Amino acid sequence: MLILTGCTSTTGDGEDGSLQTINEGQLTVCSESNYPPFESEKDGEMVGLDMDLAAEIAKDNDLEVHNVTLPFETMVSGAALDTQQCDIVTSALTITDERKSVMDFSEPYFDNQLGLVVKKGSDIESVQDAIDSEARVGVMQQTTGDSKAKELGLNSVQFEDVLMFQDLESGGVDAVLDDLVPIAQHSEEYPDFVVVEEVPADDQFGVAVRKGDTAMLEAVNSTIERVKEDGTMDEITEKWIPVNDQ
Repeated sequence: MLILTGCTSTTGDGEDGSLQTINEGQLTVCSESNYPPFESEKDGEMVGLDMDLAAEIAKDNDLEVHNVTLPFETMVSGAALDTQQCDIVTSALTITDERKSVMDFSEPYFDNQLGLVVKKGSDIESVQDAIDSEARVGVMQQTTGDSKAKELGLNSVQFEDVLMFQDLESGGVDAVLDDLVPIAQHSEEYPDFVVVEEVPADDQFGVAVRKGDTAMLEAVNSTIERVKEDGTMDEITEKWIPVNDQ
């Protein structure tokens, strides 16, 4: 975990309501390190849909992006923002009422869906099959897949990261319930994965800022509004999530 030191300014609104960041001239962005296509490390740099959106936010505010990768729990609990490890969190973060109690969210920038994935030849052909057979279903902890699995009564097995897909390949779990987009990405690595059922989810991603940081929230929302209106968000989405993958 990276703790930033030598700060030259403080996150939050300035006395005149102006935008303040942890490090002067930088937008410090927290994310996971391995959740493609939203964020992943390539050649020593963080890339992905969320990273491109963060770059647009930084550009609109004459800032340079500084990426910090952290465990998902540190970000979703609000701790990363509260301890000034980052100015914003862009990490495929679902907007929920519970999370709103510890952080503020931007307007949604991505609508998410879930899918139940198994290996070809599996006897599991639906969520109901997984329930009836008490199949071991891998989920990433504290995600929409995790909460939906509990809601459906699945025999869920929690993972801290996307190693659940490796467990599905090796037979450690019988199925995985996760976002359709990363499932599509991992299916390129594991071509014998099959989505047997799409699962409805009221799930939208937002950018998180420290609770009460109205200047940062307004700056983020301004960029999201712009990229939606001028087509930049469509370009970013098509870049990382090709139409034929959906």
